[in-house]
Amino acid sequence: MRNVKGPEIKSVEDLIGPLARVRPGRPGGEVSGTGARTLLASVTAEEPTGRTAGDVPVPAAVRRYGLRRLTLGAAAVVLAAGFVVGPSLLEDGSGGAASYANSAVAIEREGGDYVARIKDPFAEREEFGEAFAALGLKVGLNLSPASPGAVGEIFRVGTSGGGVGRGFVAGTEPSGCSPSEPGCVMVLRVPADFTGEAWIELGRQARPGEAYRNHGSAVGRYGELRGTDVDGRPVEEVLAEVRRRGLQVEFQRIIVGDGGSLSFEAVTAGEVGPAWTVWDAEAAMAGKVRLMVTPEKLDDNPMYEPGLGPGGLDDLGESDEPGKSGEPGRSGGG
Repeated sequence: MRNVKGPEIKSVEDLIGPLARVRPGRPGGEVSGTGARTLLASVTAEEPTGRTAGDVPVPAAVRRYGLRRLTLGAAAVVLAAGFVVGPSLLEDGSGGAASYANSAVAIEREGGDYVARIKDPFAEREEFGEAFAALGLKVGLNLSPASPGAVGEIFRVGTSGGGVGRGFVAGTEPSGCSPSEPGCVMVLRVPADFTGEAWIELGRQARPGEAYRNHGSAVGRYGELRGTDVDGRPVEEVLAEVRRRGLQVEFQRIIVGDGGSLSFEAVTAGEVGPAWTVWDAEAAMAGKVRLMVTPEKLDDNPMYEPGLGPGGLDDLGESDEPGKSGEPGRSGGG
């Protein structure tokens, strides 16, 4: 380890003591304007109480060892003219329901899909379920807090019976629009011929102080450490940049098992030495990053396939290509 001037550093506590503390509602802790905070304060989120059999990640989504894929969504919706505000059920002329709308979502039959346009990403799950059920679909939709670049992204899909066929697709309207743009609508497409049951988790804007459900990159273009090279660097060096940007920090130790399998263990700053090695940095919540570390320096970054690493890929689902989806899970993740 290189020499460090000043008092002897025995643990990471010595390094992060001066770090800023970001708290919701205090200066620097807000992630939205006054109107948005008023909305957020009036709604209570629920974690899903269960999931269907056969809980599987979205096809082709890779959390580790591969490409992180793009952000899709939006946190607010401006409805197009012609949509009604209250619950409304319209038939297609043959006795079957063609559309349904309530305060949370508007669903329309378009070709071979039912297209759900999210009106209120903070609505209760029951409101989304009501809308799909009115159209004969057994689809449970839950929206979970996501890092900024993963808002609107499919985190997870669980299905039982019926087969997924073409699968579920998330996107935005207009196509490729930014979540921060007025009128950018989060959209979910469900095959009209899906006859099974499904549980779908999408990313939504996080409330102040709310931990992200996904594991988005902190060094990608949406991250609060964007542009920082953390791959294989000593903890003390990365913490210097964390301190400079006024961020909070937490740690997870990477445990490499037989065959290269990985598990993750939360560790305190006092347990992490300044010479430990950082392999990745994740967005934990607004103003806080999570450093993925090992006590020793390894030959290769255990978090990525050869040739890939933090910084070359953006957030979970945050590539430069619109219309992709991902999933949030890894053992021990937050």
